[in-house]
Amino acid sequence: MASTTAAEPALQLRIRRSSERGYEDFGWADNWMTFSFSGYHDPAWMRFGPLRVMVENYIQPRSGFPAHAHRDAEIVTYVSAGMLTHGDSFGHRAGVAAGEMQLISAGSRGMVHSEENVHGEVEHNYQMWLIPDRPGTKFAYHQLLRTPEERRGRFALYVSPDGRDGSMPINTDARIYAGLFQPGDAPSHEMEPGRGAWVQVVHGRLRVAGVTLEEGDGVGITGAGRLDFNFEAPAEALLFDVRMEVPVLWE
Repeated sequence: MASTTAAEPALQLRIRRSSERGYEDFGWADNWMTFSFSGYHDPAWMRFGPLRVMVENYIQPRSGFPAHAHRDAEIVTYVSAGMLTHGDSFGHRAGVAAGEMQLISAGSRGMVHSEENVHGEVEHNYQMWLIPDRPGTKFAYHQLLRTPEERRGRFALYVSPDGRDGSMPINTDARIYAGLFQPGDAPSHEMEPGRGAWVQVVHGRLRVAGVTLEEGDGVGITGAGRLDFNFEAPAEALLFDVRMEVPVLWE
C-alpha cells in the first residue's frame, strides 16, 4: 500500500493596505488602526493570532496620552522617530527613542501609564497589543535599543517568549523583529508549522510572498515555510512571527 502524507497547508495572505485602515484624528495625534480598536470596528479585522491591536501614531510636540489603565495585555511600542516619554503606576519613567522598542506586560491586576511627546518634533510610533497566552500574568517593564548597525539589512530580534539573544521576554508565543533595509537587500525568515507572520512596512517598499507592500501596508501570511524578502526602496519594517492558535482572554 502506498504511504500517504498530510497535505501541507496552502499559502494564505491577508493584505491590509494603509488607506484601508481605521483612522482617528485627535488634533494632537493621528492614529491609523490595522485592527478594530477604540472607536473603529470592522468584524473582518479583529486580530491575527495573538496580535490584537496595531496602531500607528503620530503625536504632535508637547502632547500625548494622559494616564489610562490596562490589564491582561502585552503592550509593545516601537518608536520610528522622535522620543516617547513613558510614566506608570509602578514608578517607571523613561524616554523611548527612535530604534527602541518598549514592552510592558500590564499583568492581570493591571497598571496605569501615560505616553507623551514632551519634545519639539513630531513623534512617530507603532503600538501593538498582544493577548497573553495564560491568565495570572504579572506586571513587567522592558525597553531595548537596537543600533542602526544591528538592524541594517536584517530583522533584529526585540521580543521573544524566552528572551533569547538578549531580547525582551513576552507572555505569549510571539517573536517580534525590526530592521532597516536598502534596495537589493534580500533577507529570508524560516517559518515553523502552525505559525503565521505579520509584516508591517513603517517606511519604504518591499516585496514578500508575491505581494508588494508600500509605507503603512501590512500582510498576514500563513502556510509559508520560508519568507523571502526583496527591498525595492530604502525601508524600515516590522516582522511578527506568532503561533496562530492562542487562548482568547479578551476580544
